[in-house]
Amino acid sequence: MIRRTRLAPLAFAIVIAIAGLGAPAARAQVPGRTYHVGFSQLVDHPALNATRQGFLDGLKEAGFVEGRNLKFTIVDAQGDAAKTRGISEKLVADKVDLLAPCTTPNVQAAIAAARGTAVPVVFGCVNNPLESGILASLDKPTGRNLSGVYGVAPVERMWDLLVQLHPRAKVIGTIYNPADSNALASNEANKAAAVKRGFTWAEVQVTSPIEVMPAARALAERVDGLLMLQDATVAAAFDAVVLAARDLRRPLFSYDPSAVERGAIAALALDQHQAGLDWARLIAVPVLLGKPAGTIVPVAYQAYALVLNKTAAQSAGIVLAPDLLKGALKVWDE
Repeated sequence: MIRRTRLAPLAFAIVIAIAGLGAPAARAQVPGRTYHVGFSQLVDHPALNATRQGFLDGLKEAGFVEGRNLKFTIVDAQGDAAKTRGISEKLVADKVDLLAPCTTPNVQAAIAAARGTAVPVVFGCVNNPLESGILASLDKPTGRNLSGVYGVAPVERMWDLLVQLHPRAKVIGTIYNPADSNALASNEANKAAAVKRGFTWAEVQVTSPIEVMPAARALAERVDGLLMLQDATVAAAFDAVVLAARDLRRPLFSYDPSAVERGAIAALALDQHQAGLDWARLIAVPVLLGKPAGTIVPVAYQAYALVLNKTAAQSAGIVLAPDLLKGALKVWDE
């Protein structure tokens, strides 16, 4: 059975205390001060929005409330990674107290924009931070004005699930944007997992959401199933992937839990709202209270969960066993 892992408020306090040993202590909020957080994301997407809401909820839980002592600026790049640098530079020029970039391109842009300034970068929505060059180590503080939360996608468990649900498949395919280092690393990890299990891995690259529809159609025609990665470009046009999968009766799986509501059969993925809470509680709040970001060890996400869609499974001829349904965090049944 796959369960979410949630840390209680006391556990969060203990983790923060341990991470801060030997580092300057966080201070209390300054009375009468309004704190300005600049939140940037690559695209307006349900998963990223859920993470953002969790982040806001975590700030509120700590006493940072919009309209009272918090100004929360949200900017998205509308799927265009080229816009992320300008967005970050504008937020730095606006003298935000904290940059909170979400997704790898936004984080990379924020780091570049904040370099040489006093603005801390507290990142989220990132997988494989070593491969993308965001971090040099996962178990040490950065020593610079940077920290955050990151995830490592549960690739092995996802493939165990895929084999369980679609045992006759031989060719599995995906679509991704190679300009996204996170998606690139995820593609390589899933390709290795596929080959290890005797599958043929097929991939189609895209550079913008408008390319996703023809890519999905072409891919679905030559594979037995589709597995979508954590890729903001594809996420922005995910309905096109769902349509292609349904038309050709190809089972569709994803690492994005919001994709299941939209038509994927299953996702073994991050609980996005909980991820946002972790991001705020463990890193952003201590930094806003005065702790240097460079003294806080980056934190791995803890909350992964199974989400299923019975209707999508039936349409693709996939049987969801009772024990699997019982162990899911959520089951969609349209």
